[in-house]
Amino acid sequence: MKKAKIRFLKTSNAIIAGLITLLGFASSCGKINDPKVEYGTPSAKFIVNGKVLSSDSNEAIENIRVIMKGDTTRTDIEGNYQVVDAYGFPGDQAYDIQFQDTDGAANGDHQNLDTIVEFIDSQYIGGSGNWYHGEATEELDVQLKPKK
Repeated sequence: MKKAKIRFLKTSNAIIAGLITLLGFASSCGKINDPKVEYGTPSAKFIVNGKVLSSDSNEAIENIRVIMKGDTTRTDIEGNYQVVDAYGFPGDQAYDIQFQDTDGAANGDHQNLDTIVEFIDSQYIGGSGNWYHGEATEELDVQLKPKK
């Protein structure tokens, strides 16, 4: 009696395991036209570029540090800069941007500037059609006042 019970349990376990395996494969195989499921968060790249000039001479200022949400750069010899938030959430955005003269009198001594750039109803370029919406660009030229 005991051997029969053990054989019955082994057989029923094997049948149940086989059914679960078949059901698992059957539920995971979708049709070819089924939409693919994606996981993630919508994202977009926000780019701010511009030029930094001196307010008294209207000349480009080199080596000004520009900071926007974790991205830091310095202006080139013509005062140009570009900062990027590569993983922003698509939609209206406002970014704090800091302009800092960190080299002292080397390129003239200028006051720091904190300002805001806004992306409102932005047009995104180069999106994937899925989670990545593309990139939006804003131009921000600033003039720094000399320190007195």
